Formats: sequence, structure tokens, C-alpha cells
Amino acid sequence: MVGNCQISSTLYNAVLAVPTLVVTERHPHSNYVPYIEKGKDAAVAYGSYDFKFRNDSGNDIKILASTDSATVTTTLLSLK
Repeated sequence: MVGNCQISSTLYNAVLAVPTLVVTERHPHSNYVPYIEKGKDAAVAYGSYDFKFRNDSGNDIKILASTDSATVTTTLLSLK
């Protein structure tokens, strides 16, 4: 089963791979999470923890995401 934090962690790792995207807010989990290595997670919780980033590329971006019962995939596209 895929949860909110697995989605935010997947997006966090995609953002880290793009030099013109800058993480402005990210919170690690307080406990071990099995779906990602330590330090690569991004916890989210309504009203308290959020994951935010800024786009400094000068272009709009499009976020494509898909999931099945166990896997999340995120692709970031630059729109010119």
C-alpha cells in the first residue's frame, strides 16, 4: 500500500536530481521507513509537516506521477 509520505519522498528525490529545483522545506521521518534509504525521505502531515520546493529554472515544470499497490514513479518535465 502506498501512503502520502511515499509520494512526497519520491517527489523529493526527483527534485534533488534537478539542480534548478531548490528544496525549501523537508522533514525526515522520526522512525525507519522501509521504502527508501535513510536521509532520502520526506515526511508530510496535514497542518504540520510539508514538503516544498522552488523552481529557479525560468521554465514551468510538469509533474507526472503514477502508482500501483507498491510502487510510486515521478517524472519532472521542463515546459518551454
